[in-house]
Amino acid sequence: MMRRSLLCSVLLAAACGSDSATIDAVTTPDARPDAPRSACTPKSGATLKLVKVAEGLTAPVLVTAPVGDPRLFVVQQTGEIRIIKAGALLPTPFIDLSDIVKLGGEQGLLGLAFHPQFATNHKFYVNYTQLSNGATVVAEYQATPGGDTANAAIAERRLIVIPQPFANHNAGAIEFGRDAMLYIALGDGGDGGDPGLRAQNDKEWLGKMLRIDVNRTQGSKQYGIPTDNPFANSPDGPNDPRPENWHKGLRNPFRFTIDEANGDIYIADVGQNVIEELNAGPNTPTNYGWNDREGNQCFRPANNCATAGRTDPVTQHTHGDGWKSIIAGQVYRGVCFPDLQGQFFYTDYYINEIWSFTLANGAAQNDRRVLQSNDLAGGGVTSIHPDGFGEMFLTRAVQNNGSVWQITVE
Repeated sequence: MMRRSLLCSVLLAAACGSDSATIDAVTTPDARPDAPRSACTPKSGATLKLVKVAEGLTAPVLVTAPVGDPRLFVVQQTGEIRIIKAGALLPTPFIDLSDIVKLGGEQGLLGLAFHPQFATNHKFYVNYTQLSNGATVVAEYQATPGGDTANAAIAERRLIVIPQPFANHNAGAIEFGRDAMLYIALGDGGDGGDPGLRAQNDKEWLGKMLRIDVNRTQGSKQYGIPTDNPFANSPDGPNDPRPENWHKGLRNPFRFTIDEANGDIYIADVGQNVIEELNAGPNTPTNYGWNDREGNQCFRPANNCATAGRTDPVTQHTHGDGWKSIIAGQVYRGVCFPDLQGQFFYTDYYINEIWSFTLANGAAQNDRRVLQSNDLAGGGVTSIHPDGFGEMFLTRAVQNNGSVWQITVE
């Protein structure tokens, strides 16, 4: 059995941050309707370097921001969301959910997504494992208008609660697509090898990516079912397909991203025995193969496994090369580094490298290592994600000092 924890340890205390090298951002005329851009002097070149933005964080697993917002929001696995504002890590958390989050190994506060209209409705969404039983909860909160906090004491609106049979493979990422739907990545339920055969079972949420409409309710659900979901018209009984299901055949898709320019989706699926895979392509319902296949190889059975209707990854790496927990990043769509435009950047928790490729005609073109850095010695990268203007930042979780870095060019 292969059980792989995303973080090697859970840290116990947080401190204030350090100097910032973030690019000052202002709202500028949109390149697309919902995407203001950074105020910066574009810099040519494609040789990457890292600039530290903040440190003293506790188990950071994601850095993100609302569209057009100059702040950075850092998700700590321990249950707090911290804000980096004007170069400083604010001492008071944006929100503290540590008293309702079950923490340990792959559990904790794992995902954050801001409503596309956050600037006016102040709504945001979190993904965490609940304290009582480790079930996955996706819930809505509201920020204080004009402030840097959200009131955790105000009753959350729980959208969905998904039981987890084991403590691992909780996945964690949630993202809004260009269609304004919320996508929720779920692992196969854990243990090892998908013992419940959930990833290929349409009656299960686990091993899937869900797609829901947070802007309406439907029956007893605190969300709507998009009419073009594959099973949108399912009776939704215990023996029926789940109407929320969108993609299937996933093992533990901890991080994924949706390209703001064309809607393509990139999903990093953490492997079992040999392969760490990166799936990418149009964001249409797709079966990515697990647990019939691990990457482009058979898994169950070891030979002559089912292949029909299964889509292999566009690129993959092996455990023999040191890859053990692949981390999807982003397609660069900022304006500060024009020579990076259209490239997808990704890494692995266990390496000190960043890799990149361009997706073209369904294939990963020029897939290569673009940075090897002593700043990442020992690994620990848990996310590569855009800020509110499309610029690239990463989180790194290490023993006693989690950090945030901006990815720039030399």
